[in-house]
Amino acid sequence: MLPRIARQSAPIGASLARHATPRTHVQRTWTRNSSSSQPGRSGQQPGLNARQALPYSPLAQFYRTFGRPIAKVFLMAIFTYQLAYYFWVRLEQDEIKREMQATISDLEARIEQLEKARKR
Repeated sequence: MLPRIARQSAPIGASLARHATPRTHVQRTWTRNSSSSQPGRSGQQPGLNARQALPYSPLAQFYRTFGRPIAKVFLMAIFTYQLAYYFWVRLEQDEIKREMQATISDLEARIEQLEKARKR
């Protein structure tokens, strides 16, 4: 990599400026790119390459439009389920601990009764 840098005659900043592409936001909608909405035009717009000029299918356009909201709802549903499951398991463990503690205290009381009966 060092020999390549040594061969460059232009400064690094000049080469980056030469290759920089402008960042423009192009909003695409199905009616804008579909050939049925504009009869007589091929759907190509100036400044777009061949892949971007093709119209999107309705399914692809649906997921382009609603993909993020669907993903957000899906992730929130998973989060809500996991939160409810966590609290359900925690309550169940607390109930099991209480039952075990009650059983242990009952057995300890029986042991004390048996020890008192044995000493008499």
